[in-house]
Amino acid sequence: MKKNIIISLSISLFSMLSIQISAISQSKMSKKNIVEKSLSLPIRFNGEKTETYTIEERMHHHKTPGFSFALINNGQVEWADGYGALSNKSNVPVTKETLFQAASIAKPVTAYAVMRMHEKKYLDINENVQKYLEIFELPQGKQTRENPVTLERLLAHTAGLTPGGYIGYEKGEPVPTDEQTFRGKGPSTSKQAEIGIEPGTEVKYSGAGYTLTEIVLQKIFQQPFTQLMNKWVLAGVGMKESTFNQSLTLRQQSNTAAGHHSNGDQVKGSWKIHPEQAAAGLWSTPTDLAKFAIEMSQAYLGKSNNLNQKLAKKLLSPVFKDKDLSDSFGGQPAITFVVNGDGSEFMFSHAGGNIGYRSYMVMYPHSGKGAVFMANSDAGFGVGMEMLRAVSEVYDWPNFKSKELKRRSVNKLNQATFIGEYSFDSGWQAKIISSKMADGIAVEFPNGDVYPLTAIQGKDRYVHQDTGVNVEFSLSGDRVQLHLYNQIGKMNSK
Repeated sequence: MKKNIIISLSISLFSMLSIQISAISQSKMSKKNIVEKSLSLPIRFNGEKTETYTIEERMHHHKTPGFSFALINNGQVEWADGYGALSNKSNVPVTKETLFQAASIAKPVTAYAVMRMHEKKYLDINENVQKYLEIFELPQGKQTRENPVTLERLLAHTAGLTPGGYIGYEKGEPVPTDEQTFRGKGPSTSKQAEIGIEPGTEVKYSGAGYTLTEIVLQKIFQQPFTQLMNKWVLAGVGMKESTFNQSLTLRQQSNTAAGHHSNGDQVKGSWKIHPEQAAAGLWSTPTDLAKFAIEMSQAYLGKSNNLNQKLAKKLLSPVFKDKDLSDSFGGQPAITFVVNGDGSEFMFSHAGGNIGYRSYMVMYPHSGKGAVFMANSDAGFGVGMEMLRAVSEVYDWPNFKSKELKRRSVNKLNQATFIGEYSFDSGWQAKIISSKMADGIAVEFPNGDVYPLTAIQGKDRYVHQDTGVNVEFSLSGDRVQLHLYNQIGKMNSK
């Protein structure tokens, strides 16, 4: 009799536990389903109903064939999924194991490896890098023996090197070595890197700085960069699907998302080759990058077995506290990461963009919340940020919610004076054109993207509702000025 009672109790407890586990699982799935149906635009207008969309609707709108997402909650990946297809010419579905180019998210992964190497005393991040380069001489620029280029400065974009990124190479094209890329020689499409700013004085985003880091690491260890990253990051973090290798295996290629331009056309050859591995050459998945974000959080909180807390905090501390930098970077630039907020709302993030791909990683270390998205389109950032807005509402995040603005009526005659072409000091141009959408004008970018503008409260202020990009017009003498992306463009003579 006792035995039967014990068995009966055991079965009852097991049943209750199963019901609880099932309820938790259903709750997670319910939240996932709500997120997938609650995508919203970054801007909503005062007194107007907020429209929500399904992820499939927004992928169609943004001409993004494939998308992948991983949600982090309580310090672990709560769910991950793929949406759409590998390309606009394929019916093969994207899964959570599908590979995408992570683009510049390769940079924080590289920085993490370098910090581990520093901790193990294989190198010194404060040493003049020329010491490690042997006969490879840096071009003489603004560096001095007393104020040299160091690994820490290369990782933080404060080494004074040539700014900018890389466009990659088509399959079958000759691919340069790292040294050819840095020198701007051979088949390289890049200009020679120069040290045009005094090291340690400014943050200037530089792909060349990470290529130099790649050269330095291979000189120190006498091993290919791919092997170094496997050993110092990917294996230890459990990023099993990820690789810095630019020659994907047949198995990998069968589940790799092809890149697409913002008009929906597929990139020639499906994707570009990026020999600049440290700067832009990581293939990964949102789940793998989520594991990396969790590892960075654990290290920051002093709970990692791989990287000590002091070095993790160095990676996630602002390089310079500067409002202009915060406006330009969307937060304070740290050593490769961008950081925002204080206390429990402190977060770190990094975005990536190669031709045909967009990606983003964000993490709140104290609450264990975060997410990663990857898309196979130049327009994929729109889908991803709309997904994050839905996550922010469902999981109660402090950031990424829609911003409420008030519409303004427009003076059509006054607005017509804004139409024209504008030149910016940094060398690029944009146009203000007539539009049948929004309030009658739009920004046209050099790549052909057109952002219809809605007038908002404030003198000559506008916003693009799909992206949240702000535009403002002013006069300098008799010339109209366009305020866009924290830069000022002056209207060209008509």
